[in-house]
Amino acid sequence: MDTPAVNPAVNHSDDLTKNPQRRLLDVMSANLQRTNRVHSGFLKQQAANLKALAAGIGTFSLDAPQETPRAPLINRAQLEEFSCGSIAKCFGPDFAVLDQRKSARIPNGDLLMVDQVLAIQGQRGQLQQPADITTEYQTIPHAWYFEENPYPGLPLGLLMEIALQPCGILSAYLGTALQLPPDVNIFRNLDGHIHFKASPPPAGAFITNRARLLSSLSLSGMLLQEFAFELSAGGQTFLEGQSSFGYFRQAEMEKEGRLDESAPLDISTGFRPVADLSSRTVPDIPRPHLDLIEGLVFKENAGKFGRGLLAGERRLDGNEWFYRNHFYQDPVMPGSLGVEAMLQAMWSWLQERQAAPDPRRAAVGFGLPEPLEWKYRGQVTPLNRALRFELHLKNKLHPHAAPALAADADFFVDDRKIYAIRNLALALKEGNLL
Repeated sequence: MDTPAVNPAVNHSDDLTKNPQRRLLDVMSANLQRTNRVHSGFLKQQAANLKALAAGIGTFSLDAPQETPRAPLINRAQLEEFSCGSIAKCFGPDFAVLDQRKSARIPNGDLLMVDQVLAIQGQRGQLQQPADITTEYQTIPHAWYFEENPYPGLPLGLLMEIALQPCGILSAYLGTALQLPPDVNIFRNLDGHIHFKASPPPAGAFITNRARLLSSLSLSGMLLQEFAFELSAGGQTFLEGQSSFGYFRQAEMEKEGRLDESAPLDISTGFRPVADLSSRTVPDIPRPHLDLIEGLVFKENAGKFGRGLLAGERRLDGNEWFYRNHFYQDPVMPGSLGVEAMLQAMWSWLQERQAAPDPRRAAVGFGLPEPLEWKYRGQVTPLNRALRFELHLKNKLHPHAAPALAADADFFVDDRKIYAIRNLALALKEGNLL
């Protein structure tokens, strides 16, 4: 049976006047509903402006009719509570027990990439289909992830966060943590794939994510869940994929996780430095979030495919910004930022080989006929001190074709291989849809 389409954190029978915090959430939710109505005309005009901008640079179609703004089921303030405050203030009093102990969370602060939950179908305590969620996030012009990105547009790592975070929200809403032993409180992304159907939308677009639970499997007191998701903007789907997550005990996560026994390659001979690690669309802007590479080298006719090998590294001191935002009481580097570091390496190498395009008309795409695939079997925590990655290029640049690179990649922390990425791609073109 579907849950009623009401706000789960404020639809309670007790007297709201006795609980000022809950009443405050009521007022905030009501204000947001009024704001949605008042600004509906503005949103339509903004969509028209985005369409005109897209037509000018040729990166994204917004011809489809825009969806009518809806009052959120769960708003941003409640999601922020879930990320690093009271879980009960987001999902209701049945979740109060989780506020008394360490519990799985979503990213917070600069890494929270969901503005509101528009709808959820699913029954609390039932961890099987049917269960789905619809969320929305507006990419903000001049936000840090645009200003600090060395290549044009939305960083791939942040796009992955927009795709994956609603899966964790749906899992939590269904009461997954309430069904597990209290010490099974670590939530991790394990693997997944993404197929890009179009380039990401421009800054300012409203991105809708429709995600659904595919399965839940209990294993030795732990739990594995698989989800499917689809991102769209202006009624146009531009990304779809699947991903699996797991709930684990802290003791399990503290073991030395790795994909296999592979060690990083020796890059002391035969490699040359890649000249520019600071190529960016807007010069002289500091990159505290996306400064993910300290050294990058390249070797011709090397790698698994014989078409070149890029190797990058970064030292860690345990005070990196992302530990504060991912997650509360459980600091770990997002796997998406590891993928982002490797894409930045491809961009730096591409910038060395190709003339820089006009950033006002440049467009970047991440798609190949084959989906982007990832597998995570370890983690980066404040105790780790060094990151290394190796990108095995799958193609060579052609002087008369649009710049495009594809690679398979391995990612190491303190010399342990913990990520494997397949079909990582970067394509650049001016004035046309990629």
